[in-house]
Amino acid sequence: MPTRPARPRRTTPLTSDSVVATALRVARDEGLAAVSMRRLAEESGVSAMALYRHVTDREDLLIRMLDAVAGSIPAPPAEGTPRERLTAIMHGMYEAFRRDPWVVQVLVTEGLASTRVLPVLEAVFAAFADAGLEPARGRDAYALLFSFLFGETLVAHHDRADTQARRMMLGVDPERFPRLREAIAAGYRAGDLAGPRDRERFAANLDRVLDGVLGPR
Repeated sequence: MPTRPARPRRTTPLTSDSVVATALRVARDEGLAAVSMRRLAEESGVSAMALYRHVTDREDLLIRMLDAVAGSIPAPPAEGTPRERLTAIMHGMYEAFRRDPWVVQVLVTEGLASTRVLPVLEAVFAAFADAGLEPARGRDAYALLFSFLFGETLVAHHDRADTQARRMMLGVDPERFPRLREAIAAGYRAGDLAGPRDRERFAANLDRVLDGVLGPR
């Protein structure tokens, strides 16, 4: 079995920021499953025990990673219509999530979150209130918007031309599944085998979701 070459011993001080930066790099390159204290110790050139001086445990590490992602989300706009503000917020979050799609797994399956995202969520609910939504409807709208965001993040992350699922779809029998084949052909034109451009799809679908939440423009 091939093994990674041994990392040289670290010559600069280890910090919590450097541990988080290493964890983010591993998660982006190889996925969240590759992030372990042992792996981070190897990457950092220190013993595993040395990491625990900077992060308490895996949950603490994940929350710090979420903090870093939340800190990359642009500040919510202070002006504009509720729809304009929600559109800007959702696009900012989508770009952050595209860089770090593992965030969806941590938020949904591990139930963790970052307090640094609270100003963004406050701005979302403020926009709902300014649009005339009662708090209960605002909660429903929030659930819809963020379910959409999570789904689009995962679709964009896995929207690759080399997957078995993509090959299956491109090979659909047009006689057995004519409507499915038409839909596939509309999305996978010549020169666009990687599928619809995800940012354009996100923008168009976000407009449709906001039409349902706020009413058509």
